[in-house]
Amino acid sequence: MPRTTTTAALTCAALLTAAATACGPDSTDAAPKPSSSAPAHDPLAGRDPAAVLRAAYEETGRAASKTAVISRRIGAREITAKLTFEGDGGSCYGEVKVNRHGTGEILVDDSKVSLRGDYDFLQDQFRDLPAKSPDTEDGWIDLRPGDPSVAHLLALCKDGAPASAFPPDLTGLRRGQDTYLNARPVLVLLSKAPDGTEITDHVYLDGTPYLLAHWENGQTPRSVEYKNVQQAG
Repeated sequence: MPRTTTTAALTCAALLTAAATACGPDSTDAAPKPSSSAPAHDPLAGRDPAAVLRAAYEETGRAASKTAVISRRIGAREITAKLTFEGDGGSCYGEVKVNRHGTGEILVDDSKVSLRGDYDFLQDQFRDLPAKSPDTEDGWIDLRPGDPSVAHLLALCKDGAPASAFPPDLTGLRRGQDTYLNARPVLVLLSKAPDGTEITDHVYLDGTPYLLAHWENGQTPRSVEYKNVQQAG
């Protein structure tokens, strides 16, 4: 099966990464750091923190394009992924690294999950299952979304989609110490999930709020950081 669409998509992702952002911050640092040139006024004055947080998730979810850097454990796998999302659907594509088990690429949409990678990545991917032969000359393997072997890859795409990642039933929402990115305000909000998981969200407050980062510190820690957020036209 031709992979023209896949190649174009991955090329597009590289161009988006290099391009200046249209509305969201180009957050090259993992976590924003305070700046002496930061504005003195309170960027949250007169605004409800919970409403701002939800708006940030929704706006980031509606973005025309965004890149999510995801770190988490899924089963026995320690995974770091850099995935690009276009539109507000669940499709994503990008690089996946499994700790001590290689590096691969994935392209996920509603109809199939395509993947390729080095020897270790493919060995870890299929484990005790029969080896899969590539479906294309450039090494891509196509699988159904319902195939149990790709459940962890689908979970990564779900993690990077802000609409599905918004923590329900938050408790104890409070404001942490603000920080700044490029002298622009970043709101730090702390809360807990019903199971006691501690949650930290960084929200970019310059104009329309956008989600910069989401961390969960619980039984299954995970983090998602957003870069190159492009506003829908």
